[in-house]
Amino acid sequence: MKRVILLLAAVAATAAASAQNPDRGWGGLLMDKDVMMPGDMAELSQTQFNFGTARAMAMAGAFTSLGADLSSMSINPAGLGMYRHSDISITPMMSFARSKTNAPEYGRNSRDRFSMANIGVAINAYEGSGSLVSLNIGFGYNRLADFNYDYSFQRGGQRATVGDVYSRQLYWGGVSKNDFYNAGGSGNWNWDNIAPELWNAALAYRGFLIDQEDPKNPKSWKPTWIGNNAEMGHFTELQSRGSVGEYTLSVGANINNKIYIGASLGIQSVYQRKYIDYGEEYYYPGTGPDGYGNSGLDYQLLWWKLNQSVIVEGTGVNFKAGIVYRPTTNLRLGAAIHTPTYYSLDRKFQSAAAGLAYANNHVDPNVTPDDDGYISTANDPNMTSPVLLDDGPNSWSFVSPTRLMFGASYTFGQRGVISVDYERDWYNGIRIKDNPSGLDSQSWYNDSFRDNYKGANIVRVGAEFKPLPVLALRAGFGYSGSMFKDDVSPSSPMFAKTTYYGAGVGFVLGRGVLLDIAYQYVSSKTPDYYLFYVWDEDGAADSAVYSTEVKRHNVALTLGFRF
Repeated sequence: MKRVILLLAAVAATAAASAQNPDRGWGGLLMDKDVMMPGDMAELSQTQFNFGTARAMAMAGAFTSLGADLSSMSINPAGLGMYRHSDISITPMMSFARSKTNAPEYGRNSRDRFSMANIGVAINAYEGSGSLVSLNIGFGYNRLADFNYDYSFQRGGQRATVGDVYSRQLYWGGVSKNDFYNAGGSGNWNWDNIAPELWNAALAYRGFLIDQEDPKNPKSWKPTWIGNNAEMGHFTELQSRGSVGEYTLSVGANINNKIYIGASLGIQSVYQRKYIDYGEEYYYPGTGPDGYGNSGLDYQLLWWKLNQSVIVEGTGVNFKAGIVYRPTTNLRLGAAIHTPTYYSLDRKFQSAAAGLAYANNHVDPNVTPDDDGYISTANDPNMTSPVLLDDGPNSWSFVSPTRLMFGASYTFGQRGVISVDYERDWYNGIRIKDNPSGLDSQSWYNDSFRDNYKGANIVRVGAEFKPLPVLALRAGFGYSGSMFKDDVSPSSPMFAKTTYYGAGVGFVLGRGVLLDIAYQYVSSKTPDYYLFYVWDEDGAADSAVYSTEVKRHNVALTLGFRF
């Protein structure tokens, strides 16, 4: 089902309503997947520099003051000026992701993938005897973010249902169930009457999760087929796929072997696809169909499931400039600035739901139980759930944080080097530039970044030791701090803190032929989050609080040739 619609109409209305009544709100992992939210933009802005060549990965990307490495083009292009020869290399990588949530596992919690971490070439275009010692040009690809991971979990004993959120959404919007149909409730169902923001709420109605007891009273939306004595269990599965890669065109210059300057134009390729499966089961005391018990209701819901899929893809453009100063032979000081990346993205949203209920006392002519008393969205033509697809003109534009990097490194003759980097990323400076509706909703987004986000601090340390001229041993450590002003973020989760360790070895195989191997351990953690929550003047309902950690084991190999 294709929809071309003003996607942000409901968001703007919700923002306006929240401004008038701040005691209302909803959020969580399951919510707001129909539009791009501030957290989605922050997540796509989380590019990191622990990928690249195997040498850079082993040293945790601490290359702001180091150079003569193809990773420099995406970190500090001044490092390109340190080449005194031409270089070409390729770095394939295997990633093994393992996830853990603070709840019992349900399904798949691992993801293995082959990818390209880096490929590039540096050309020594000029060698001189004056102040300009050399000029180098480079082109390459660096992987900047990995979105490949799975996590799933389950929990019993939950009292609230996601139907509580959908009921409040419809109530706040003043929606009657008659609005879902043509001719004021007497005609056929019409999805064109329903904004994507309310798709899942409408699916909840069609799947028996919620109902409106009085069509003239929006406040009467409730999970009417779930008894007060019900015990609920639920499961959640999330699959994420995709990455951010950057193609760079760079130039670097060496001035008097003292100052190195460089600049890069970066063009990023962005792709992320998320699948979210969520289900609830309801248990009632006593005996009943399939052991579910009897709720005492005319109809009792046995289970309800929701599937959502979101695809975001597009491009980004940025500019980088940097300098490295060598005050002494052994000491290097570096600095680089990355302009905000301007992203232009398209977005697709899809959802579907299913439900199964049992008729203890069949009194409603609008539902059709089978011979055994079951009512299913699969066999009731009035309740069959379509696959709702919004693939209209969903163009989004925003700018990512400005990044500023400082680095210092010290070389110990020909035996080794130690390097330290500090990076500051201003997430509170993310700004939306365009959205599909053209509505004046930018202030709501931008205020969210100002109020809820802050600058994130990143530290990277790397070391290299050469016991032999043909052998190098490397190690590194990095830490990326949270971009949230508060430790707990109840909205849709994203990774806020990342720690990574690296180790590697490098070999000189022959004249101009190098082989580097790196292992990297990366741990990314979310703040605490809800699956769903809602509150208003009638009270609050929410899921349990969760946190997820994804641990990645990356193994990379670089084969390089110097000429």
